[in-house]
Amino acid sequence: MKVLIAPDKFKGSLSALEVAKAIAKGIQQHNASIECIVHPLADGGDGSLEVLQSYLNLKAVTLSVEDPLGRGIAATYFISKEAAFIEVASASGLVLLQESERNPLKTSTYGTGELIADALTRGIREIYLFLGGSATNDGGMGIADALGFQFLDAQGKPLTPIGENLIAIQKIIPPKNQEILKNTRFYCLCDVKNPLCGLNGASHVYAAQKGGNLTEIEALERGMKHYANLLEVQFEKDIHSLAGGGAAGGIAAGLAVLLDSEIKSGIASILELTEFEQQLQIADLVISGEGKLDSQTLEGKVVSGVSELAKKYQKPLILFVGQQELNRAAQAHLDITSIHAVLEHSKDLEDAMQNTPAILTNLAYQFFKNHKSPPLSPLVHS
Repeated sequence: MKVLIAPDKFKGSLSALEVAKAIAKGIQQHNASIECIVHPLADGGDGSLEVLQSYLNLKAVTLSVEDPLGRGIAATYFISKEAAFIEVASASGLVLLQESERNPLKTSTYGTGELIADALTRGIREIYLFLGGSATNDGGMGIADALGFQFLDAQGKPLTPIGENLIAIQKIIPPKNQEILKNTRFYCLCDVKNPLCGLNGASHVYAAQKGGNLTEIEALERGMKHYANLLEVQFEKDIHSLAGGGAAGGIAAGLAVLLDSEIKSGIASILELTEFEQQLQIADLVISGEGKLDSQTLEGKVVSGVSELAKKYQKPLILFVGQQELNRAAQAHLDITSIHAVLEHSKDLEDAMQNTPAILTNLAYQFFKNHKSPPLSPLVHS
């Protein structure tokens, strides 16, 4: 029997690789002849590059760039022979700021643009941009500024590329030499479908967690609407209803116009880059999981991506998770054979967090001990 073990990380507890190894350990304690294919995954958010490194033999590149407030920091991105893989959080992330420093009116993605610019000077013509964890709401203005675009006010003066200046942009001047940008493929990877503007858009949904108060959020929303209208008029591209356009403070929508970037599902891209589908085809059983199984699982997370392919090839899917809060209808949609939650086999949350590896190993051992030929149905809870 071949078992493909492809979980996401358990946030705050274990990396995806550690989760997979703990499960594999339990399986092989039961029967060492079972072949375990360890295939950790991510959904395009934080931890994605850690996962990709183990598959793609990536080289780290570290350089000095600006943080979200324009201060110098060292940030790292990764390259292969053909592509660059850049996390917005590395140079423009919320984790780089103290809580008192967080203000989406004042933050910029300029540092991320510096990372992209460096990759372009190295001859890279394929850029994967992971959008999770940004501290910004500038619509990608900072990135574009670092790549040579100019954002001018009513007097024709260049604007600092920060969120509060979106409302002041009157004209966007592309770089004089755009050949490199036109010959580069840009991919924005995200796991959300929020539009750029509106109550479900970048400002209203995400700016509060980046430090914005109600007054500031309304100001950012007005600026983002103005920005979207200007992009439509000047570049003849309508991004108001673009699915995922609101990701990372509007980076996805802004770059879709300025760099002709493609918004892609983070999990779909990582499944493709790690050749998951090829591994799934030779497996008899698939195991996945995440820290918390809930309604968000269906929104482009690892488990939903794995489920789609498991259904395609009619492979039974077993989940090992930290907590289980998914309703029956959602479980049926994912076509899950069984779910095994760490918290349900722990004294409390603290015990679950501290002893996750051992509990996962025991759950895997017990499952395979009790189900020598895991059933396709019905749904079984452990």
